[in-house]
Amino acid sequence: MKVLVICGSRRERSYSRVLARLAWDYARQKYADAELLDLGTAPVENFRGFEVEYQDETRAALDQVVQADVFVICSPIYNGSLSSGIKNLFEHINHKALEGRVAGFARVSEGRISYLQVHGQLQALMNYFRVISNPRAAYINQADFDESLNLVNQTMIKRMQRLVDETAGMKGETRTPSST
Repeated sequence: MKVLVICGSRRERSYSRVLARLAWDYARQKYADAELLDLGTAPVENFRGFEVEYQDETRAALDQVVQADVFVICSPIYNGSLSSGIKNLFEHINHKALEGRVAGFARVSEGRISYLQVHGQLQALMNYFRVISNPRAAYINQADFDESLNLVNQTMIKRMQRLVDETAGMKGETRTPSST
């Protein structure tokens, strides 16, 4: 089972990136194949149509998505909406390519607003691809971090770990690196 953690933030100083790295570090300990796709460092070109030939870096990122069984998508909330990077990434993917996969969502906002709206946007996006969404998500805000962008709220750390485990468990395979 391949777990792909996606960081939807393109900002240099990103709370979503902290969550994505936390989820990825945890997933690597528990699952044989876990990868991180950071849209802040992976140069995914803007979608210009399926007939366009994209650069190698973009094709490599798309291959990561298509080959994954499980997604943990970490998105910032910008103006009540999900990250444009996530939307752009999935615009590249054929709607039939991801059927039967599972996805879990972690969202970060400045305060405790807009979570459900973005959850609905992410769920609608995954529904289009026939990806099963974990109904339990991780909602985290800036107050859970210190000034150095360290996640200091232990409850939120456990919530991220649970998100990874529950989402991977929905796929029905729970092999750890030591049992493969």
